[in-house]
Amino acid sequence: MSHVSRSSPRRRQQGSAVVEYTLLVLFLVLVLLANHDAIPDLIDQLKKAYTAFVYALSISWI
Repeated sequence: MSHVSRSSPRRRQQGSAVVEYTLLVLFLVLVLLANHDAIPDLIDQLKKAYTAFVYALSISWI
């Protein structure tokens, strides 16, 4: 009898997730390197989003 080596579905999912995250990170790095103004814009947008989030939390107690 020959044993066919098959990877488990969970192992394939983990491998797929690693590939997806790697591609996403590479894409983000390329975008940030191609557009030098993207980093300050990203920081400003994150500050605005955080400010809005904190404000929403503060008025939720009212």
